Amino acid sequence: MNPLKIFGFIILFSVVLSCNTDKPVMPNPDAQILFSFSNRVKGDQINKSTSIHTNSSNNNYKVDLLKYYITNITLVDDKGIATNYKNYNLIDAFDINSTAFFLDKKVVNGNYKEVVFYIGVDQERNHTGAQEGALSASNGMLWNWTFGYIFFKMEGHFTSPSIISETAYRNHLGTDSSLIKVELPISMLVNGTDKKVNIKFDLDKVFGVLPNIIDLSVDNDRQSNLGDEIWMKKMVVNTTQAFAITSIE
Repeated sequence: MNPLKIFGFIILFSVVLSCNTDKPVMPNPDAQILFSFSNRVKGDQINKSTSIHTNSSNNNYKVDLLKYYITNITLVDDKGIATNYKNYNLIDAFDINSTAFFLDKKVVNGNYKEVVFYIGVDQERNHTGAQEGALSASNGMLWNWTFGYIFFKMEGHFTSPSIISETAYRNHLGTDSSLIKVELPISMLVNGTDKKVNIKFDLDKVFGVLPNIIDLSVDNDRQSNLGDEIWMKKMVVNTTQAFAITSIE
């Protein structure tokens, strides 16, 4: 073949290749977001039935069971647009497979300033009986004496200045009036790359400080029934303050 023709083909191929390589790479329009919950007491790990913790009432307590619902995660962007991802997830502090989960839908690129979620089950789903997944009866979060779900469930053993023998406790929070709304500031730029949001839950803050102290000496058997109203209000206030975002990866 004529060398000039060969050279012409080379030039043409180089131009085409240059056009292809100069084409800008567009970012993905959205990304997956993983939420990961770390359960602690004043920064210490909670070891099932073994580690002893002391709260503001000088109760020395162990945790045998700790479960709570994280639902309806909502992200609010810098324009004030809120998107509810309508999730229903059950956190079990002693089941590592339950403490992290992806939102079911991808998050659209944007600059997000706030994350909102609920501890508990909204009224629409709270009164429809046993359901599937996290709302299955097999998770042990349905009341056995009334309708609806237990939103927050903690059980274990304790001693106190007035109760020196190790005694069992159970705190089961629920009913529509005890649905807990948590609002956390966040600085998260989503630009097509998957993200991980790390959130710490501090059980110590659930026991509160004055005037909302939870004292297991008197609050060792609370199941959100008649007579538990003051305890329930304290639990709602305290639990609202027990979550914090520690990092975004």
